[in-house]
Amino acid sequence: MTNAIGLLANCIDGVYYQFNLRRSIYSSLVELQDINNLGVLLLSFFTRYWSVWVVWVFFLVSIWLIIKHIKPSRGFKNKHTQFDFAFISVFFIVAGLRGGDLYHSTRPLGLNHAGEYVKQPHHTALVYNTPFTIFKTLGGGKIKKLTFFQNEIELEKAFNPIHLPDSSNTFRPYNVVVIVIESYSEEASGVVNKDKTTGGFTPFLDSLRQKSFYSEYSLANGKKSIEALPAIWCSLPSFKQPFVLSSFSTNKLNSLPSMLKSKGYHTSFFHGAPNGSMGFQSFANLVGIDHYFGKKEYANESDSDGIWGIWDEPFLQFFGKKLDQFPQPFFSTVFTLSSHDPFKIPRHLEGKFKKGPHPIYETLSYTDYALKRFFESIKNKPWFGNTVFVITADHTSSHATIPTFSNNAGRFRIPIFIYFPEIIKPTKTEKMIQQIDIFPSLMGLLKVEKPFLAFGRNVFDSSKDDYAINYFENYQWHSGKYVMLFDGEKPQGLFNFANDGLLKNNLSKKEPQRLGEMQLQAKGFLQQYQNRLIENRLTVE
Repeated sequence: MTNAIGLLANCIDGVYYQFNLRRSIYSSLVELQDINNLGVLLLSFFTRYWSVWVVWVFFLVSIWLIIKHIKPSRGFKNKHTQFDFAFISVFFIVAGLRGGDLYHSTRPLGLNHAGEYVKQPHHTALVYNTPFTIFKTLGGGKIKKLTFFQNEIELEKAFNPIHLPDSSNTFRPYNVVVIVIESYSEEASGVVNKDKTTGGFTPFLDSLRQKSFYSEYSLANGKKSIEALPAIWCSLPSFKQPFVLSSFSTNKLNSLPSMLKSKGYHTSFFHGAPNGSMGFQSFANLVGIDHYFGKKEYANESDSDGIWGIWDEPFLQFFGKKLDQFPQPFFSTVFTLSSHDPFKIPRHLEGKFKKGPHPIYETLSYTDYALKRFFESIKNKPWFGNTVFVITADHTSSHATIPTFSNNAGRFRIPIFIYFPEIIKPTKTEKMIQQIDIFPSLMGLLKVEKPFLAFGRNVFDSSKDDYAINYFENYQWHSGKYVMLFDGEKPQGLFNFANDGLLKNNLSKKEPQRLGEMQLQAKGFLQQYQNRLIENRLTVE
């Protein structure tokens, strides 16, 4: 029975890896409790991925046959012999669990040890097994303070998350609308991916983006939907464990919704899934969202896709009508869902959209069409010209077909752009933008007078150097056109992603000065982030 559980976890990851891009960990199990329609999803996965169950049953039958044909000798049936064997076995079991020896100076096997046997971080999934990764991440919220910098002045010089706006600022009460698109990778965008076969699936968004403030190198700070909202609303990245699942999720935060709420904004969040799905509703409530609109408030089951929730097109129309009813100024976020496995299209629109190398691209074209209709429905509203629109994704698709979008850096590349034609001229910046930049950038655009804490930067301030951070088996610190892989203690590689799209040429030895500078920045960021989490210092007092 115990082997059956472990084998099932491994078999499921044989399929789930393509979505998660890592072995499942303990927080992956915790996430299941926040999915309201879990029964429907499991039934859907059971039928579509029937091969998982066939392989699992094959393993169980094999184990049963092996056990059936093992016949212990007469001597082994003696109870004393069995006890002696069990006692001696404990030593070898403990040694095996630790990784081969029992020296006190040798750390037990951890997830990081797999890096010794692979050349690419994502290959570590071939080294572990899933029961091991789940077991090793139990209690994953227990992190320790970092001491890279003993002096506070040196730490703040390396990285300071406190933003001090000009006190003479005059606040501008623009409406703010944030649109988060499910699994929208740069590979689907024709702005960045010029290939006619694998790019250009979002023509409306591509057109809107070129009328906005944008970068061709913008990044997600996580790989899961549940990691996107803390990054966008609170400028908080997630690393080994999603912030909202950690023991720090109830820390006092300053956030985009709460700061605007204090300025008299009406705050709302829209997600067409069953209410409370993904834990979004509870997190929205914690950060200052007063009005939540989900599948329940939409109240029309005939527009449901049967699995995730309401189709994007009707739900975005619902969103637009609600915005028209809100008092100004308002802050609102909508999270789409149709570009999600099993990648279905409404029956009456089948055949209308361009098909790509994977079904997700057709559904992204459908979401693009839904957003086009949304903007057409609101463009003549009196509040439209006074509204800042931020369009981004929660994370990339896991179905990249071009190598530059599937390597360590490319798998985080998402569109991020700010559309506000009344104030912002179409601008393509050469600097990168990340999700955690959205909060401080909007604070700068609205000229908020109060100081605040954010781990991102104001992208409209050209005097600030750009940087970005995300986590995939290693921390990845991006600066300028370079990315450094960092294991939490020392660098693991330095690459120029602009000239080396496949990240094959490690420049660590050729550019030691740049490596040293990036290492200091990353250490400063991580110490500020991790220690402030532990000490509950995520606000400016």
